[in-house]
Amino acid sequence: MEPGDSNFATNSGSETKSRKRDYEEVTIQWLKEPTPAAELKRSKQNDEAPPKSNESSSHFQLVKEFSFYINHLKNYPKDCLRPNTLNFRQMLFRDLLKGSNQNPERDLQVAFMTTFGYEMDLLEPILKAKCHLTIANDMDQNYRGPMVQKGYYGYPNCTLIYPPKDASRNFMGAFHPKLWLLKFPEFLRVVISSGNLTVGDWTVWSNCMWIHDCKPKKKGEEAKKRSEEESKEFDRDKDFEEYLKFYVQAIMPKGNKYQELLKIDLDDYVFENIDIVLVGSLPGRFMGKEMLRYGHPRLLDVLGHPSHRMTNQGKPKVLVYQTTSIGALSPDYFKEFLASLRVNGWKVTDCIKGRGKAAKAGGAEAAALLNKSVYVIYPTKSYIQEESIGPEFSGCLLLASKNWDKDTFPKKSFSKYEGKEDYAFSHGAIPHLKVFVVCNEDFSVDDDTIIYYGSHNFSPAAWGKYEKDCTQTNIYNSELGVLHPPRVGSKSMKEKIIGDLPFRFPPRRYETSDSPWIRDKVGVHEFEE
Repeated sequence: MEPGDSNFATNSGSETKSRKRDYEEVTIQWLKEPTPAAELKRSKQNDEAPPKSNESSSHFQLVKEFSFYINHLKNYPKDCLRPNTLNFRQMLFRDLLKGSNQNPERDLQVAFMTTFGYEMDLLEPILKAKCHLTIANDMDQNYRGPMVQKGYYGYPNCTLIYPPKDASRNFMGAFHPKLWLLKFPEFLRVVISSGNLTVGDWTVWSNCMWIHDCKPKKKGEEAKKRSEEESKEFDRDKDFEEYLKFYVQAIMPKGNKYQELLKIDLDDYVFENIDIVLVGSLPGRFMGKEMLRYGHPRLLDVLGHPSHRMTNQGKPKVLVYQTTSIGALSPDYFKEFLASLRVNGWKVTDCIKGRGKAAKAGGAEAAALLNKSVYVIYPTKSYIQEESIGPEFSGCLLLASKNWDKDTFPKKSFSKYEGKEDYAFSHGAIPHLKVFVVCNEDFSVDDDTIIYYGSHNFSPAAWGKYEKDCTQTNIYNSELGVLHPPRVGSKSMKEKIIGDLPFRFPPRRYETSDSPWIRDKVGVHEFEE
């Protein structure tokens, strides 16, 4: 995966170059189109509806109603859109529904957007609207220039920054989170998604988002005091605020305060009614309490809180992980990940060689047990070649043949990526979202269900891997996503999220005739992530 100003391979051949031109003309124009009649009708109905509270602005109502959003792909009919479907442009306006109007109010003041690659065709409208934009992009391993570039691309209101990486390694990993902070006069919008800042990410590839609007603090306003009973519960608002502040500062180039670079101060806003827990990864090796702040040990820590413990811990669970980039998976890594999820009796001590449950079960038996409880959703070769928009747009799908061909690779866990049965337009889309669900063996959902979505692919580079008998974690990438942990009363919300997934759930296992989409076995030049 090579970051940069374009997501297209330069040596793509005349046929793909022609496809590229057609793609650019269609998708860029589509992003600029006015609202279709169906959306205008929906907006009008929203305006006419009586306010449910003193917060009459419809964007607050919409953000409260939904936790999970998907992007509007260009093949989705405009008169058949689901309510939680948004295009890129809509998210940049105060009202999420009205953001596609012909003449929406342009009141976005400041934007901070992180990405793995970008296209200025997508971002220039923001700059031309006089918004101050800071882009945090992945840095090429061989880059030796400045970490902060003000006045980027000839715009005085644009700054490009390169977040820090671990330069002591031969492979420095990827800066891969997709976090946006969008400052409006009346609130700050926080967006955490799976989509990069390219046209293809928002019109061709299927992505997902979590969105939350935060009101500014009133002068002298302090955090609400919690009762003695409330203090026993996991404080999602406080944890979100502290983790977000920490993470944003951690990805700043050395010697820079985020407030000065971004022109946003998170201390100016109230973070309340948060329904998720942030889970991030940063590059490095971590031990002790610091280890629990990042990657899958962060899951272990959050899910260990009494508020997040499953009511029926002995009930067998399955992990369903829809991913688009797959690293060196193995039954041992499944064990490590399931231990952090605290399911099926797996413990961290089982990850120490020669100890615990796996050692008692024996290698082959333990591997079979692990493969049975994990479903890795990844497109088949036939899906990409015969049913998708085209193999040349599959550059976000990364699985190396050297990994697949290993005897220890968990092939039996692989499951098909397919469109939803009740929304045929999603079939054929190329996935770029990353979602995992922990549910019952029969795929039923309850309060104990765990849902994650964000930038983490299913790989040790993204989530980290234990070292030194599980006393140290090694992480290569920077990542960020949101977690819905077990919680009393959360069943209906989780059922809604799973119902809104743009792919088939539960998934179907690969058949014997199926093989995964592996680019280096096909030899096409694709649209790159």
